[in-house]
Amino acid sequence: MLVFPSMLVSPAERAGIKVPVNLDSFDKNAFPYFFVYCRMQVGAPMPTPPSAHWDNANVIASIPLEKIKSITAQEIYDMGFKVGHSK
Repeated sequence: MLVFPSMLVSPAERAGIKVPVNLDSFDKNAFPYFFVYCRMQVGAPMPTPPSAHWDNANVIASIPLEKIKSITAQEIYDMGFKVGHSK
């Protein structure tokens, strides 16, 4: 389980997601992709393989800008986002 946003910085940056300097207090509207990535990944059970959070960053980065603020968790799972209970 990844429990801190700082654990997601490298995967996010590699996927092209803009990451805030202050991870403890940032405007979710200025960093919508990082916000959604954190909401989906932090505290979620780790899938197999445990490196799936790197692929999950790419899933989040692929969401169109016009949809990033309204997409549902189920839609993100349907796009291939994996957590420990994913099939």
